[in-house]
Amino acid sequence: RERRPNSVDAAAEIWREHLAKEKTGPKPALWIDWIELEGPIPQTTPVAAGGPPTVHRFDPETVANPQLEKQLTELESRQERFTRWQAEVDRAAAAPENEETLAALKKKDPRLNTPGNVVLYYHAEALKGAPNAKDFGFGNASLAAFGNIEYLKSAAYLRNYLALPERHLGAYLTIHQGYARMDVPIPASLTPGDYQLRIRAGTVPGTATERHFLEIGQPDEAPIKWNLRSISSTHHVKGTLKNPELLEIPIQVPSTTRFTLSIRERQPLGYDASTDFYHEQKRKNGYGPDPALWIDSVELVGPLPNPETSVRPLVDSQTASLPEPDRARAVLAQFTQRAFRGQTPAPSFLEKLQALYESRRNAGDPFEIALRKPLSVVLASPGFLYLSEPGEEKKPRDLSPLELASRLSYFLWSAPPDDTLLAANLADPHERIRQIDRLIASPKADEFVRGFVHQWLGMERLDFFQFDTKQFRDFDESTKAAARREVYETFAHLLREKGSISRLLKSDEIYVNGMLATYYGIEGVSGDAFQKVRLPEDSPRGGLLGMAAILAMGSNGERTSPVERGAWVLRKLLHAPPPPAPPNVPQINRLEKQLLTTRERLGAHQEEPQCLQCHRKIDPIGFGLENFNAAGKWRTEETYEKRGVGKKTWPIDPSGQFHNGPAFKDYFELRDHIAARPETLARGLTEALIEYALGRPYGFTDAALAENIVTRAAQSDFALREFLVALVTSREFGRK
Repeated sequence: RERRPNSVDAAAEIWREHLAKEKTGPKPALWIDWIELEGPIPQTTPVAAGGPPTVHRFDPETVANPQLEKQLTELESRQERFTRWQAEVDRAAAAPENEETLAALKKKDPRLNTPGNVVLYYHAEALKGAPNAKDFGFGNASLAAFGNIEYLKSAAYLRNYLALPERHLGAYLTIHQGYARMDVPIPASLTPGDYQLRIRAGTVPGTATERHFLEIGQPDEAPIKWNLRSISSTHHVKGTLKNPELLEIPIQVPSTTRFTLSIRERQPLGYDASTDFYHEQKRKNGYGPDPALWIDSVELVGPLPNPETSVRPLVDSQTASLPEPDRARAVLAQFTQRAFRGQTPAPSFLEKLQALYESRRNAGDPFEIALRKPLSVVLASPGFLYLSEPGEEKKPRDLSPLELASRLSYFLWSAPPDDTLLAANLADPHERIRQIDRLIASPKADEFVRGFVHQWLGMERLDFFQFDTKQFRDFDESTKAAARREVYETFAHLLREKGSISRLLKSDEIYVNGMLATYYGIEGVSGDAFQKVRLPEDSPRGGLLGMAAILAMGSNGERTSPVERGAWVLRKLLHAPPPPAPPNVPQINRLEKQLLTTRERLGAHQEEPQCLQCHRKIDPIGFGLENFNAAGKWRTEETYEKRGVGKKTWPIDPSGQFHNGPAFKDYFELRDHIAARPETLARGLTEALIEYALGRPYGFTDAALAENIVTRAAQSDFALREFLVALVTSREFGRK
């Protein structure tokens, strides 16, 4: 209730007083919009070892509102002065004594022939009797004219922003103008470490779902007030203005004196795409794009303890009671053996480390400080920096238990073996299988997935080109990162669920997060976590050929490349790589000035005898994937447009025929034909695994090993796990 005396009589007396004065009783003084009861709230925030974490809070409206109100006031003041100055310039321009001057200016700058062109005001100082811009508060005529342009570009947008509801409770993220980037300065006094960034945010009703994503990153130092230098993470916002959502994002505060977090609506990095979108919307509504995201508050909580980054003490309970020189020797021996992945260091090496410690101790350094010098030598030595196996061996031999553990650990973890693996009897094939399953189940195996899949599928090509964000505004860095991760997540799930590699060719399910599902046009998926999603029967997704990352690699960032896509399918899926292109091949861009369809352009290319042999195998497969644009979105027609040449649109024809093989009428039949041959994918996968696991190129002497692996995997319907088991339990894996 409204605050009032705890007495019926007193409240009644107040009511009667107002009734006598106003004839209606007291007017309401308070208005309630809504009430929420949130909880029960678990105490999930861990307490740091040194006490409770601190909370650094940032309320964006306290920055955005004064900032934008001041900006609009300055624009309006400047425009009022410009209008008065402009009127006097117009009078001077109309005077007879300036006819010759204007004629000369028009000859020099034809834009002045258009009545009312603002270019006139940049030349105001050349007119006789023109007012001095400094008398109106401008440095010169150019600055006065530029201020008018800024007013016309921004004032309407700022007025619209300042009239938005809920502005006094939070801040809207805008695009190009206004509050387009929320910079959250981190106090230098904050202790470096792990923190939780809490953003309470909501979406604006009626805005496009593809705009309901936040990007967190580092601000661009350039004067572009909405750009980021880099993006650290992207997050799906599912809350609303009336019911905002709390996003909890782990971040690290580095040990630097200056650190700023920036938050903005997801959009392409750079200038052109955001500017174009702003002006496109301004032409439609007169002010610019409506905001899609609203931020209530931002909090930074921490530092928080993180078990994954905790360190093992150098001095344990067993060494703490030793005399100081013996304690130092024990610390150096234990640390070096751990750094060298279980390899016992040579006594002479340890003696040199001990001598370094003693020299620093004699110089007056405390015990802990004196250890730093020898420990840094260990971390700079080849034994730590390189995974080395003894060389100069003339005969093959079995790996030692330590070497075998290291080979297996670096294969599946990209990291040194842990104590469990070092203690395991890896000579026993059954124990190797148990360790394979344990290593795969660990999150550390994600390093194997990323490293191997990137190398096997040639995914470095995804970063070869900067995608044209004018054509593909929603295929920005965040979407590209999500598309890349879709490939990794799919492989990881098949590995851990003992799935068949045939699901890499065709599948009725995919692994996506909210952003990628929005990009694919799949409804009902939200959040940042990747999740399994069932597909309808007519979906083109499911399998590598329907993934945006794979399809984007078959383009140049602007247009699709049926040649690159077809060659990739032959290399990676069908194990039939085409030979390298011969020298002096005519470039296909020689046809850019002709309005030709993609088939016509490549058909002209095949007229060259040196091109026909390979392209008749490559191109039909690439044509079958033409329903996907350069950024991997589905389409049914394509347009080619070039200034000075013209524009042409045509329906896509995805039909074709494998060289000396079956025909297909569309993408779906093409995919079915490829999916019917999992053994070709198995062969290519096996050769890539042998290279990756053994750290050397695949050679003809590995053919028998590859054949055994494929045969064994085929008995389990080409389950991905079986390829690893067959390789790791092979004699070759344990040999040097």
